[in-house]
Amino acid sequence: MSTLSLFRETQEVRRFADRPVEREFILSILDDAVWAPNHKLREPWRFVYAEGAAKLRLADAVDARQHPRLVETLAQAPVALVVTSPINKDERTDSDDFGAVCCLIQNIQLLGWAQGLGMSWELADYSGCEELRALAGVRDDERIAGILGLGFFDSLPEKPPVVPLDDRLEIW
Repeated sequence: MSTLSLFRETQEVRRFADRPVEREFILSILDDAVWAPNHKLREPWRFVYAEGAAKLRLADAVDARQHPRLVETLAQAPVALVVTSPINKDERTDSDDFGAVCCLIQNIQLLGWAQGLGMSWELADYSGCEELRALAGVRDDERIAGILGLGFFDSLPEKPPVVPLDDRLEIW
């Protein structure tokens, strides 16, 4: 699969096949995904891996009225990965680190897609979800950059067309 086709074909997966995902498979993807660009090689990410009963405990810790998509993802996906970014008082460092973690998450999605693994990236403000944060061991000096649902998939909905570049490009 070419890099260009990978960019064009990858999409969010919300319905996962009833097929287990080996932990070693996810760990091998993470080993490669950490090559994301990151300022001064700080590698500002941390992972919390959950499957089975642990993943369901995470789902139970979430207010379903406030975060229904997250509850659905945690219930549906075979594996959940909580990805954190450090909170830094220096605004530039904080922004650089969060951007690097987002690049890492895209690497996870692209690397997984190339091997038939789908991903749903839940990105919301989970700072008020104290029970979820405590259960996942998210420290006070971290924020959740994403909660990823990972799993194989059988079918996908039709991918919507991309907005033409002309509609998003301003040339001076």
